[in-house]
Amino acid sequence: MRSCISILVTVGALAAPAAAQSGAFVTRIGRDTLAVERYQRTANRLDGEQVIRAPRTQHRIYSATLGANGAVERFELTIHNLSGDGPAEQKSSIQFQGDSAFVTLADGKIQRLAVPAGSAPFVLNVYGLVEYLAGRARAVGGDEYQTTGVSPNTNAPVAIVLKRVGQDSLTIMMGPVGPLRLRVDQTGQLLGVSGVGSTMQVSVERLASVDIAAMGPAFANRPLGVLSPTDSVQATVGGATVSVKYSRPAVRGRVVFGGVVPWDQVWRTGANAATIFTTSADLVMGGTTIPAGSYSLWTIPSSAGWKLIINKNTGQWGTNYDSQHDLARLDMQTAPLDTLVERFTIEIAPNGPNAGSIALAWETTRAWVAFAKK
Repeated sequence: MRSCISILVTVGALAAPAAAQSGAFVTRIGRDTLAVERYQRTANRLDGEQVIRAPRTQHRIYSATLGANGAVERFELTIHNLSGDGPAEQKSSIQFQGDSAFVTLADGKIQRLAVPAGSAPFVLNVYGLVEYLAGRARAVGGDEYQTTGVSPNTNAPVAIVLKRVGQDSLTIMMGPVGPLRLRVDQTGQLLGVSGVGSTMQVSVERLASVDIAAMGPAFANRPLGVLSPTDSVQATVGGATVSVKYSRPAVRGRVVFGGVVPWDQVWRTGANAATIFTTSADLVMGGTTIPAGSYSLWTIPSSAGWKLIINKNTGQWGTNYDSQHDLARLDMQTAPLDTLVERFTIEIAPNGPNAGSIALAWETTRAWVAFAKK
């Protein structure tokens, strides 16, 4: 899957540190620690390691060899599975040569990718690499920097765009993921990241150091699993089969509506890929006929009243909403819940022989819309 990263960076110049630079990061999703990482950077090397807990607990060790111009010439990644799932060890690497990247995958296969000179390695949730990219953008200067990211685990290059927004603030988009808000200091060090309200709800804090050797065993048997697992619900209403396929994010101690999900903005109604609604017969919702078929579902949560959007596009990522394909925008009813719903839930409930409703429940809010078979 191709994606794009946008990072807004500060002005200045920082191709590589004059002296060794080191640091650490802790990445959280709500109350849960997703990863801890430490790194060290010199003029010609970037070395780091990380313990990450989703979907399984892994110990990642990465290294990048830099050329005289600061571009990465070789990147290596070793992954140790600590939670007992999957291979005990996996190794992969990327060799950058001119307009090519030679990716050696974990199974030993080598793939050549055509990429622009100066392309960089990309691994999601590795913030030593994000800091490196910010440094490259600072060295070039200006308001925008573009390059291509290459993952050691896939053959899909990643378009990377970095943009400046102020003296110490950045935003980062990774194709459908983001935008994240980044902070950097005057030396270009990454101080923190906030993804609240974005499609990647992480928060990242810079630390002086972290004990990776201790964190591995501490998290080995405590993986977070898939952060937003896929689920589906199906019901028969008046002879019509109605179903929804969606992903289910969790509260994790956060404020959801007005926080994780901003007010008055189109929301994917779940996580990851767009939520898909399918009906085997024509339905009527809010006075609008919904012909038999499949649609994507979107919502606009608002303190003044929710709307359900039925869109004729399907199969897209959950940020690729295009209003020109809307079939209908319908008013929803809402009510507070007495008990917190930890994981986002969609229900289809029959309300008589020929009618039903689609209901969304998360945190302490329930929203629903009624329908009938035509």
